[in-house]
Amino acid sequence: MNLLNMNPKLGILSTIAIGTILTTTLHSYAMAASAENHGQKQMRQEQMHDHMKARLDKLAERLEIKASQQAVWEEYAKSVEMLADRTTKKPNDDADAATISRYRAEWATELADKLSKIADATAKLQAALSADQRKILDQNAHRFLRHERGASLARHAADREEGERGWDQHGHGAS
Repeated sequence: MNLLNMNPKLGILSTIAIGTILTTTLHSYAMAASAENHGQKQMRQEQMHDHMKARLDKLAERLEIKASQQAVWEEYAKSVEMLADRTTKKPNDDADAATISRYRAEWATELADKLSKIADATAKLQAALSADQRKILDQNAHRFLRHERGASLARHAADREEGERGWDQHGHGAS
């Protein structure tokens, strides 16, 4: 029996996992780009779009999207690709704590909206897929979920290393 028929929430959770992983990847790209000039930022965003497009093309190939599924696939792909577009403007380097907190809240809201659209588009795509195609989509989502856990562990390790260089867990430098 198909796991999705038993628990349709599993598909939605898989979609959210894919979105979260893509967002984590995009966020790290965006953070790296913040130190670069505008031209380099634009190039970085184009690289993110290209990378995302290549991953989506590979997934479409694995899924063997049929002509009858093309419209829902395009809606799904467009929703995933919009993760690379950030409308929330990062505060200046001299911004105060309240401004930075507001930026984080706005960024999180923007991200939540995008992930919700991805979840909706994934549900539509999933409904249009055959059982074999859904298995591939689920496998892909689980692979990204495992990747996210690894990325999270790497971030924590980097945070610990930073702590060993004189920063405590609260962001205070050594005195």
